[in-house]
Parts: sequence; C-alpha cells; structure tokens
Amino acid sequence: MLIIGLTGGIGTGKSEVSHILRELGSVVIESDKVAHQSYEPGTKAHGLIVNQFGEDVLDDSGFIDRKSLGKIVFSDPARRLELEKIVWPATRELTLALLKKETERRTKVVVVEVPKLFESEWDNVANVVWTVEAPKNLVFQRVKRRSGMSESDTEARVAAQLTRQERVDKADIVIENDGTLEDLRNQISKLWKSIHQGMYPGMNPK
Repeated sequence: MLIIGLTGGIGTGKSEVSHILRELGSVVIESDKVAHQSYEPGTKAHGLIVNQFGEDVLDDSGFIDRKSLGKIVFSDPARRLELEKIVWPATRELTLALLKKETERRTKVVVVEVPKLFESEWDNVANVVWTVEAPKNLVFQRVKRRSGMSESDTEARVAAQLTRQERVDKADIVIENDGTLEDLRNQISKLWKSIHQGMYPGMNPK
C-alpha cells in the first residue's frame, strides 16, 4: 500500500487536492476530521483539554468549541504546544488504526492529509510527501472567501506553521496551486497516472 502524506499551509488548497484524489480513486484520511473525533466528549483527550484550558472552551452540548479554543492557542505559542501535545498523539493513534484497516482491505493508495505533517513528525508514516503551495496573496484571498477570517488571524495561523521553503525542502513533490482549478486537476492527474505506471519518484509501497 502506498501512503501519501499530503500537507501545505493554510489556504493553499490541500482539501481540493484531497477531493481530486478521492475522485481518482484514492482513500483519503483527513487528520483534521480525525482530530475532531479524538476529542469528542467521553474521550481521554476531551478531558485533558478541559482540564488544561477550562470549561469556557466547551459549547452548550459539551463539545469542544474549536473557535473559542483557536482564539486561545493561535495567539499564544506556548498554549498551542500544550494543545498539540494532547491532540496529536490521540489523532495519530486513530489514524494508524484506520491505516491498518485499509491495509487489511488491500487498498492500493491512501492519502493522509495533515496540515502540520512535518511538525508532528507524521512524515515517517508516509512513503512519500506532497506539499501544496500557493502565493501569499492567494492564500489570504482564499481564507477570507472560505471562512471570513481576518488578515491578522490568518497571519497568526500562517506563523504557527512551517514556512513555505521549509515544507518544500522536506517534501518529495511540490504542487504549485497558483492557477485555475483545471490547472490543479491536470497536475494531480499526471501524478496519479505516474503512480499507476510505476514511475512515481520515491515510491516505496508499505
């Protein structure tokens, strides 16, 4: 089974790449969604987060309010690290369990989308790593259009990640998402075709 680690900064287009790969036939595991499951009420991570950050981060139903929690952690690097120490191990455990199931199903290609793949050392889970990149002006436009996030909040989230150059230096493949959706589809389709032709650079199926 080939495991592709997919990463990139906020607003670069990781989700769109995942969507295209899913359409082409890949199984996609989105770490953000897995992370949300990892701290649902009743989980160990949920209790740890409440103990660490207080009940103000809960909504009326007892779930973690990600916006409230985000305001705390993205304005304070030390607090962000505290959260990551809780969430990353829990998310990794669930993700490895999902990968095991796909191995048992004899799935050929699995994409694991992880925004902070290198920071959390998830690159050792993947055979190869793709990073999606985009110019800063496009990143800010996309984030504002998608979520209405202010420029200062976007800056804070960008600052909490590796730089573009750091990701590019570490990744096996760089996907430049600075054109149209059709341009992006063409890039991904070529990579997908190369995988199935056995010409993929760095391919080492587990």
